Amino acid sequence: MSDRVSVDPSDIDLQSVAESEIPEVRQEARDWLLANNTSDQRSVALMSLGVLVFAIILQSWWAAVLAGCIALVLPFRWVAGPYFRGGDLRRGILWANLGSWYLLFPLVIIIPETLPIAIQNVIGPVILAATYLERRFVKQLIPGTIAIAVVISLISFTTDGVGLDEVAPDGVFIGVLVAYIAANLLMVMGDIQELNLVHLRSLDRAVKQNRELRAAERALRDSRRRLVVAGDEERVRVERDLHDGAQQRLVSLSMQLRLAADLAADGQPPSSDSLMALHRSANEAVDELRDLAQGLYPARLKELGLVRALHSLARRSPTPIEIDDRTTTHLDDSTQVALYFVCAEAIQNASKHAGADARVTVTLVDDGHDLVMTIADDGPGFDADDHASSRGLLNMADRVGALGGTLDVDSERGRGTVVSARIPHAELASTS
Repeated sequence: MSDRVSVDPSDIDLQSVAESEIPEVRQEARDWLLANNTSDQRSVALMSLGVLVFAIILQSWWAAVLAGCIALVLPFRWVAGPYFRGGDLRRGILWANLGSWYLLFPLVIIIPETLPIAIQNVIGPVILAATYLERRFVKQLIPGTIAIAVVISLISFTTDGVGLDEVAPDGVFIGVLVAYIAANLLMVMGDIQELNLVHLRSLDRAVKQNRELRAAERALRDSRRRLVVAGDEERVRVERDLHDGAQQRLVSLSMQLRLAADLAADGQPPSSDSLMALHRSANEAVDELRDLAQGLYPARLKELGLVRALHSLARRSPTPIEIDDRTTTHLDDSTQVALYFVCAEAIQNASKHAGADARVTVTLVDDGHDLVMTIADDGPGFDADDHASSRGLLNMADRVGALGGTLDVDSERGRGTVVSARIPHAELASTS
């Protein structure tokens, strides 16, 4: 089966990206819209001030009215700001657009020649908003946008305006009009370019996260396969150990007891030495069964808890081991079992490869949002890359990975080995 997935761009809901559960994407969208809204507030204030200066110079009260109308856009922008900061993009964009649309009506009534500017301000905000609104809301905006465009066009073609074009010199009036249209186009082009960059960054992040998810999925499949294989191998090992060890001892003990019973029936009671030998055989069988059970689930862990069980493990190890517990986190049974066997595997490796003179230190600490267990030895070390696929390291990594954690092995020849298991506290809470 092919992993290739065909995606129709029209099926992508950009609002779900902007308001997604990915904090970086959501924050980036909010930041851009909030910055754009703040920039527009400054532009509106400067425009209103410029028109007011123009009104004073030409002594035109209609120009002063227009300056006031422009200034009334600011309250709409102020209302939009808190919505953007709170992440409610839909209401923020709606209020910002209402401010732009409201201004169009007095603008074309006072100066009909500004129709091109008005059309730009009708369509531009909707084009920009479409990237952040769900498709159904964009479809609801389109009829209103068309209606506003038709109405302001009718107003522009049917009204004579108030004669501001006659007050100002023709060259000045046309120059200001052309400059304003050009400025609007440049602003819209700049906004579209910035939006493209925002979406490209979001897309790049989504691609990276998709790769990470695919890698995590492959790692999960491999881990599950290894766990199944390890479970099968463990059952085979248990069967073999029972057959070759405790079972053989018990069969031999049964035969010796039967022989002793036959001798006793013939009037030859067993000697104390033979009875003690039978007693030792029974104890050895019990010890083998206890060791076998310890490998399946350490009874001391349930009775004593993780730290005391590690101390018990350290006392039985031929290598000197120091346990340093600095945690205050409550650990559930599955976490204790995982950390116990990770520590046991690391100690076994240290005892086998580090030599009799090596020392091992086991440290448990709360590191911010994580619980970290570190097993360090001062042995000769090894090339970690060459042993990355060894069964023991993979088993440890699978145990920690099942709890949402990570395992790190830091070792080089000549400077010892450090095995670190890091488990998020959130995972500990979820499994409690």
